[in-house]
Amino acid sequence: MLKSHIMVALGLLLAMVYAMRLVAGFSLSDGVGLGESYLIGGLAISGALVLSGLKERRRLKKS
Repeated sequence: MLKSHIMVALGLLLAMVYAMRLVAGFSLSDGVGLGESYLIGGLAISGALVLSGLKERRRLKKS
């Protein structure tokens, strides 16, 4: 049960960091560059981490 909590907490922390960096550095006039795609990828990875933690928690609750 602790593993799923750690995965969700770490995913939320990463999402917050990547989101703040994306908001601070995003510019519509320059378009989407390599830096923005890196940050969007970080958000996707953190979202996958949160989802896998929630799935693990649901699986452990059923058994």
